[in-house]
Amino acid sequence: MPDRSPPVTTRPSAAVERILDAADACFAHYGIAKTTMEDVASAAEISRATLYRTFSDRESLLTALVRRRARMNIERSRARIMALGSLTERVVEGITLNVRVGHRDPLMHALVSPEQMALANTLLSSTGLATELTHEFWEPVLASARDTGEIRADLDLAGLCEWISRLEIMFIVQLEDTDRIRRLVADFVVPALTAAR
Repeated sequence: MPDRSPPVTTRPSAAVERILDAADACFAHYGIAKTTMEDVASAAEISRATLYRTFSDRESLLTALVRRRARMNIERSRARIMALGSLTERVVEGITLNVRVGHRDPLMHALVSPEQMALANTLLSSTGLATELTHEFWEPVLASARDTGEIRADLDLAGLCEWISRLEIMFIVQLEDTDRIRRLVADFVVPALTAAR
């Protein structure tokens, strides 16, 4: 049986953590568009040269920060949805939970705002970051459902995770009430996944 455990992630060094903490504070204080690498270096109490040796540019710094923030919630959120009884509940509540968390996270919410769409496209889509993080969250859930026959055996899980990531980003941008999201996911997403009965 293939290994279904999530990928092992190495913990960043204390120096990288300090830089990411400083970047987090700067993005919260100045905003995504106005934060400079100099702001982050100053907040981290390091030289700009040291910062650039660690992160080549703002995009790589922001990518690392988004990755860290997302991974802080992945295992806890996955455990929460895996405790639910049915595939429908896991998919509906998992997507709804991810959307709520993304919408409430000031950095993620700002990142997917209309003002930051070009940057968001680069960070989340072009780099594959959104799909990578969505895959980390959903692959064990979906693989388990495939193994038990709850979803179609022919589904490409990587492609499915990419589709879910795009759907979640759309919902984060246009957050409607969560009951509507639940209905849309139950009516359109779940039927696309389930095996023909």
